Amino acid sequence: MSNKPEAFDTSIPVLTDVVMPGKAELARTPGFVADAGAPAVEYDADLIAERLRGRFTSFLTGDGRELIEERCRETLREHSIWLVHQITREVALALETEMTEWVREAVEEELARRGIA
Repeated sequence: MSNKPEAFDTSIPVLTDVVMPGKAELARTPGFVADAGAPAVEYDADLIAERLRGRFTSFLTGDGRELIEERCRETLREHSIWLVHQITREVALALETEMTEWVREAVEEELARRGIA
């Protein structure tokens, strides 16, 4: 009954609003040399980074936060179950030793009370 989180959106965002001028405009830019085989497109790294920061922030305050909280809850449940099993096992072992001693003492007391010992 585990709620599996949906996969992350791995699609590549369209960067049309951050594309620098095309080949014709860049050819007029001093110091720009176009590679004959490559498309004459450059990207504004600062603008791309800012948009990604915005997306990360939006994700981590919305769906991402819910995903992290659910994984934390599930991990906490699993750890609690493991801890209960460990403590139960240790208490059972300790009681086993104590009960043997308690039974021995009770038998000795009863035998002494009846004068059989």
